[in-house]
Amino acid sequence: MSVEAKKLNTLVANTKKLKVLYVEDDRSARETTLTFFKSIFANIDIAVDGDEAWSKFQDSKYDIIITDINLPHKSGIELIEHIREVCSSTPILVLSAYDNTKYFLQSIKFGVDGYLLKPIDMEAFIFTISKIVAKLELERSILEYQNELEQKVKLKTKKLKHRCFHEFYTDLPNSIMLHEDLNEKECSHLLLLDMSHFSTINKEYGKTFANLVIKKTALVLQKHIHKKAKLYKVESDRFVILLKDATQEKLHDYCAQIISFFDSQNVMVNDAEIHITFNIGIAQVYDNISETLINSEYALDKSKKIGSRNYEIYNANDTSFTDEKEAVKSLKITRKLVSENKIEPYFQPIKDVTTNKIRKYEVLARGILDDKVIMPAYFIGPAEKLGFITSITRIIINKSFDFFKNKDYEFSINITERDLLEGYLIPFLKEKISLYGINPINVTFEILENITISKNSKKITKQLNALRDMGFKIAIDDFGIENSNFSRLLEINIDFIKLDGIFIKNLKYNERNRTITKAIVNLAKTLGIKSVAEFVEDEEVYNIVKKCGIDYAQGYYIGKPQHSLID
Repeated sequence: MSVEAKKLNTLVANTKKLKVLYVEDDRSARETTLTFFKSIFANIDIAVDGDEAWSKFQDSKYDIIITDINLPHKSGIELIEHIREVCSSTPILVLSAYDNTKYFLQSIKFGVDGYLLKPIDMEAFIFTISKIVAKLELERSILEYQNELEQKVKLKTKKLKHRCFHEFYTDLPNSIMLHEDLNEKECSHLLLLDMSHFSTINKEYGKTFANLVIKKTALVLQKHIHKKAKLYKVESDRFVILLKDATQEKLHDYCAQIISFFDSQNVMVNDAEIHITFNIGIAQVYDNISETLINSEYALDKSKKIGSRNYEIYNANDTSFTDEKEAVKSLKITRKLVSENKIEPYFQPIKDVTTNKIRKYEVLARGILDDKVIMPAYFIGPAEKLGFITSITRIIINKSFDFFKNKDYEFSINITERDLLEGYLIPFLKEKISLYGINPINVTFEILENITISKNSKKITKQLNALRDMGFKIAIDDFGIENSNFSRLLEINIDFIKLDGIFIKNLKYNERNRTITKAIVNLAKTLGIKSVAEFVEDEEVYNIVKKCGIDYAQGYYIGKPQHSLID
């Protein structure tokens, strides 16, 4: 077989697959041409005018359209124009008895794929059809490639989506999926499971082994999960179980079953038996997902305080939970107070008992938030937890120094053990003295008595003596409630002791308190130390303080802390 014959056979093999619309109004020409076309095409539809051809085109999909130019009702050019308005890709071959430049140019304008004259030149027809078939094959290949690419992208997307919603090691739904499912509101309770002592497994066996423990534990949980429950792997060594339609009784039973199951069955990892225990925090599922998760955390924390192998159900009426929430709220408020510089100094007057005149003021910290005054009991403890206590001291020193500049008053400021240990205090005070022109002799720093007997007492004593060398005075606050040691106090050359309110409040009721107070005051006078009575709430207590020989009085009877000075 010749090369040309092989090419023709290959072409016919391809054209036999094509569906063709042949448009010819001349019956004789149509029948003659069809005899030839049927040797090349297996599927041919016939139209005898332009309207019929347009109707058939709208109803069916054709691979090739072969049309005459001169047609009744709608010319071949009009037909081609209509087709091109809705489809630019279908190949169109024009067969015309007229060698007309106008028709030819119009055909080119509408993007026909060939223009042949009648009678058909076989060689030219074969050549044109070969180009059309090649074009169709290329388009088919491109389409197949696109489809294949789309399938790969879909598969990859599916895998990525699965990975996005599933934890890596266990392949369980992760925290993202948990949020999605909580949004569906199809469950009643959330159980937060925390593996007890998992950090010990990490340290003893290493992270690789610990990850295997997580994986095997997940398999055990998944195998025995309740039929109305769904298991999730969230952060670190934690799992979550969502339960449907669980009553309080069922919750207790289910949690007890989890704990007892792992009590009786160890997890096998590389031939090693690992005993797994859980703490479980349970919360009712609310519309507010964040609240649900937070409540489960509170319940989990409470279960941990009891020990491992315990569970707790969150109860909004339980004071232990509400107190914890308030503590967390305090942390947020404290962070805001410090970061936004909303700590303000308030001034409580201190009266000289001998002259009956106000001689000095204690500077007390108050938080101001949304025009509300926040007492230090609400933010000092949280500030210590957050490591912000020295920031509060800086704010109070800066603002009180600014307030007392150009004023001839003595004032005292509370400082903490951390202030004395961090090493910032001396240079910071030097800077503020220079900035505001404060005379150090007017400033007293108050410290709690227990600071003087802490394990860092030597470093603290050095810092306090450095403050005295700068001209500042030192007072011991709440004196008498710790293991008071005057010899230790002499090491730091204190100027004042402030007797703890527990003594002063009971002076008018307790003779023994008056005796102890007089003894402390007499010893202080012998050592050249001035005494201050706190919590002087009424005139009777004030008169007793006088009789006890105390030098200064402070309390609501003298004046409450105010944002301005009380004369």
